[in-house]
Amino acid sequence: MKIEKNELSGKIGQLKSIVPSRTTIEALKGVLCADGYLIASDTNLTVKAKLEGIEEETEPFIIPAKAFDFINSLPDGELDISIKSGNIVIKTGKIKNQFKTLDAALFAYTKSIDTEAEPAKISALKLKKAIDHVLYAVATNGNNQQMTGMFLECKGGKLNFVGLDGHRIAWDCIEYDGNFQIIVPRSAMENVKKLNFEGDISIYHDENGTLFKSDGYEVYTRIIQGEYFKYKKMFMSGEMFTIIDRRVLMEAINRARLCGSAEDKAPVIMDMSGDTIGLTYRSTMADFHEEIPVIEPFEKDLKIAFDPRLMMDSLKAFECDTVTLELTSAKQPALIKADDSDMTALVLPVNFKEA
Repeated sequence: MKIEKNELSGKIGQLKSIVPSRTTIEALKGVLCADGYLIASDTNLTVKAKLEGIEEETEPFIIPAKAFDFINSLPDGELDISIKSGNIVIKTGKIKNQFKTLDAALFAYTKSIDTEAEPAKISALKLKKAIDHVLYAVATNGNNQQMTGMFLECKGGKLNFVGLDGHRIAWDCIEYDGNFQIIVPRSAMENVKKLNFEGDISIYHDENGTLFKSDGYEVYTRIIQGEYFKYKKMFMSGEMFTIIDRRVLMEAINRARLCGSAEDKAPVIMDMSGDTIGLTYRSTMADFHEEIPVIEPFEKDLKIAFDPRLMMDSLKAFECDTVTLELTSAKQPALIKADDSDMTALVLPVNFKEA
């Protein structure tokens, strides 16, 4: 097979995070080159990237993980790759090397899903933006498996994207007519977000898995079984609200965090009164305070505290200049709403001690 080095190394770079370092299936410790695609799989997740400009395509073969850095180090230009006596031979110019390859016949991955049914077709740009708005809130691990996936719920002319981890919730939606709901593992959504999908993405699904497919990429994953949380009941409107410059609030919280250490678990205390928020952060190293102006004055006073990391993650996911904060009491969650879309986040407060 002949292929440009930058094309191969670029696609390997996009897929290598999926290649498992520990697995009982040795063939998965590399990427499969077959039918014009580069394929990586950990049995639960399979990602295929189309290889452009291939010449002299060969029978399926595996590029082992130990060859990834070597390929990336090669000079730009055409690579000549062949399989000889159980080895993968890589040549370019005056450089030649070989690695022991793996048995392509043992590379285990889901090769297909029923694509006869009409898929949901979504603009790649809109889909990736919605994923980006919600992904931060999806749990990375934990005993509750449903929390480790993003909920996609299509109903009422909207495709809803929901993520939660027990401390916060994120929700966004795009207009789409359809009727389905699936829980997609976080790792799959991370790959849909980072891959260079263009145009429309077709979403297929059955009782076991879902497939995100475009002309250049395919992401197949097993879906998470079970019922998702009744998330809509959690978004209760607050009794008081304000509108605030999102970046001003983020900068103040960031300054507060800089006053602590990695070991500090101190909350940011937000004292809301009139047309200001008094933000306080007391750690083992410092006693920080800053007055932040708000655009819409508070109708009543409230003092509430949050984990600064969780609040920052939520605010960073928005793209608008200003957000609406809705609150009820120091024991009830805060709602953060975008000023230019339906995007909404919920952050649980934490306990704090008065100075």
